[in-house]
Amino acid sequence: MKNYEVFANHAHIFQKQVRKEGTPEELMRVMDCCGISRAVAFAPFHKYFDDSHYKNPNQWLADTIRGNSRLYGFGVIDFSREDMAEQVHEAKQLGLLGLKLHPAFQKFKIDSEAAFRVYEAAQKEGLPISFHTGIHWHRIRDYNMLLFDEVAYHFPELKFSMEHVGGYSFFLDGVAVMSNNRRNVYAGLTSVFDWEKNKYWYLNDQQVKDLLWLTGCDRSIFGLDFPYNGAKEITDAIKKIQSLGLSEEEEAMILGGNLERFIA
Repeated sequence: MKNYEVFANHAHIFQKQVRKEGTPEELMRVMDCCGISRAVAFAPFHKYFDDSHYKNPNQWLADTIRGNSRLYGFGVIDFSREDMAEQVHEAKQLGLLGLKLHPAFQKFKIDSEAAFRVYEAAQKEGLPISFHTGIHWHRIRDYNMLLFDEVAYHFPELKFSMEHVGGYSFFLDGVAVMSNNRRNVYAGLTSVFDWEKNKYWYLNDQQVKDLLWLTGCDRSIFGLDFPYNGAKEITDAIKKIQSLGLSEEEEAMILGGNLERFIA
């Protein structure tokens, strides 16, 4: 029995009428199956949100997890609007602890003027950002991994994670960004352990060990990618981290301690 609790990042949750296998209740059932104490839940993107009862996903998320000691909320930003700073401020006022952004899916360039307004506001509000990275079937020049170095350069007090660490195709670029920015950039070890299911983001054992060797065990954060990963995939990922030959203290950092600092 390991002497630490698992606190995981990167759980997408949805309204029941949108995706019944992705509800907060289902997330907590999966957490129980995998021995996970707490998790960060991401608000759904506007494309996957039923606005008949709530005006936006962030309000729905805040109300849904209010009083739940096991779930922490990260909000989303609607890039079709102009009020970037106001949206970030509203997320903070709702009690959300960070933001999730997906440049490829949301079709914004990482170093665009609109994105920079989000980062500036997030830095001011003290909200960390989890970015989805790696191949996601959009024009690569918009979400080239090396552009994250610009984010770190211009916003040195903004903490952010690069989920999937660039994946199979851009892993080395992700390591370069982390190595060049040693304080505020984190690796999201999310959907990187399953060679068959998550082949575009897969990292082999040696790559993960190299990442930890080069950047330290204090800057990698375990993520679920629920509901796209179920209990089996998540359990296997936890076991993979625990099989890397790390000390219990190092495992505890990756499986929860680093996330605690990330959202603090």
